Amino acid sequence: MTPAASASLKAGAAFTGFGPDLVDFFEGLAADNSRTYWQAHRQAYEAGVRAPLEALAADLAPRFGEVKVFRPHRDVRFSADKRPYSEHASLAVAAEGGTALYLQISADELLLAAGLYAPTPDQLRRFRRAVDAGLPAVELDAVVVEAERGGLHLADGDPVKTAPRGYRRDHPRIDLLRRRSLTVGRSWEPSGWWSTSRLRDVVVETWTAALPLNDWCARHVGPPEHPEPRPGRRP
Repeated sequence: MTPAASASLKAGAAFTGFGPDLVDFFEGLAADNSRTYWQAHRQAYEAGVRAPLEALAADLAPRFGEVKVFRPHRDVRFSADKRPYSEHASLAVAAEGGTALYLQISADELLLAAGLYAPTPDQLRRFRRAVDAGLPAVELDAVVVEAERGGLHLADGDPVKTAPRGYRRDHPRIDLLRRRSLTVGRSWEPSGWWSTSRLRDVVVETWTAALPLNDWCARHVGPPEHPEPRPGRRP
């Protein structure tokens, strides 16, 4: 980190926007995802991406809880994709009930999302039981409608092809039962307001609109009961 960026963080500077060169930096990284490029443009990353991301996390924490800022280096040990650096910057809040609030920014978009992503098998079982129970599913319908009114959209949920084991294909809520995740999100193309404090206000507004979905998941699904190994194929 540059001395200026480091001093800014130590002083607890409020978020005032990402650097105007953020898009150029990530476009360059996508074209040349190498240590050579990274080292040559490290100052641009530290001042225009990392320092603002840390400041944004500090601004969001009092309202939403502890914010994790993800490191830029990718873990390539077990991946066929050996690119060493993430071509986006991101942060997240691990919310109650095994859900999360998420932000990702890149050369292409600002993405904000929330909900239950990649649930463990026991979480998925409880989700499906809640949907099958009737009333919780009616509550979920209302939550989704309200989220959509707030500008969010329901992701497709990586559904199974037919019906999950133990449920009829003609179940009245088969579309929900087929889901393997439950998330809402919204994205924006690059814009000048990314370099202003308005971005923080957009995050607060969007995450606030998503909180009822996380609350539904906390009440009807909950966190994993115990750590379970993730299968090669999701259930």
